[in-house]
Amino acid sequence: MTGVRVIPVAGEQLDGFVEVPFAVEAGDAAWIPPLRAVVAKEISGSAAPGGALQAFLGERDGRVVGRVAALLVPRLADASGVPLGQVGYYACADDREASAALFQAALGWLAARGAREVVGPMNGGVHRTHRLMTRGFERGPFLLEPRNPPWYPDHFLAAGFAVAHRWTTYELPRAALPPLQATLAALARRRAGGLAVEFVDARDGAAALSRVLALLVAVWAGHPGWAPFPLEELAATFGALLPLLPARHLAILRDEHARDVGIGFMYPDWADEVRALGGDAAGWGRWMGRARARRVVAHTVAVLPEVRNRAAGAKMIAAALEVALEEGYEELVFALTTERFRFWGHRFAPTREYALYRRAL
Repeated sequence: MTGVRVIPVAGEQLDGFVEVPFAVEAGDAAWIPPLRAVVAKEISGSAAPGGALQAFLGERDGRVVGRVAALLVPRLADASGVPLGQVGYYACADDREASAALFQAALGWLAARGAREVVGPMNGGVHRTHRLMTRGFERGPFLLEPRNPPWYPDHFLAAGFAVAHRWTTYELPRAALPPLQATLAALARRRAGGLAVEFVDARDGAAALSRVLALLVAVWAGHPGWAPFPLEELAATFGALLPLLPARHLAILRDEHARDVGIGFMYPDWADEVRALGGDAAGWGRWMGRARARRVVAHTVAVLPEVRNRAAGAKMIAAALEVALEEGYEELVFALTTERFRFWGHRFAPTREYALYRRAL
């Protein structure tokens, strides 16, 4: 392709790979930079444990304009051993030719190693960064939101991908929370007998994470890009977030037999504070005790199939709303709601949408 060259990334080019989104997103003052050290560690191998990862840089006339990584993770293979390919760490200028060249390199690398199907963007699995934002670009990002320039969905579609799964996000002002909490609490009282919400101290580390992981294994089964993974990997992915969770922001739902049957967690939206780090992990959490978040992000509410007809979700969400009100948050972001969870869509209009893409090789 005229003027475009794709380069497989070698060791000394890793820094350049990490820096690409900082150039692509330079014009967006609201963008929250990723932590450079985290991305570098993932690209060096932790994103594809036991498998393979090949990163590529795209250059136009000697200037880097994009990046992508092709990933193969052994646990993400079908029953016959055929690996599921992933394309992740995508960042590219609004340059269709450069984008096409990057995808051609990544997809060719995956096909040569036996992959027949590819999902993306996905950085190693659903427990890591994945999905594209497809609507809501005019709204300021929240912490841990999948965020990208508005031209990325067109790049994926032009490369032959189609939407495999969608999510939506809802933003509720404080005034909307009391009536919603009352409705859900009443529903839970009628139908969720025997179920109880237990608030877990996120600082318990491995003890808390082991319970979280066991629930994720059951809840995420069958989702594209999901396979069970070790506790150490969950700790590496979410461990830095746990110390930032205030009391009563991590909850586990238990049934009448004291079994864990659901999980929910929310976190203060420290978007401004993390943006101010500029990608430097050394300052992580330094704002604690000096700043108060205006809004809270309800990131995950998931319950096991066997309790879904018992208003288990209502029980979890009612508890979360009660905490949000008592903590004085001005807004609640109900983030990344799967298209199968229709409760919010019957009552509120989504403000943001996201998609995961898939294509055959």
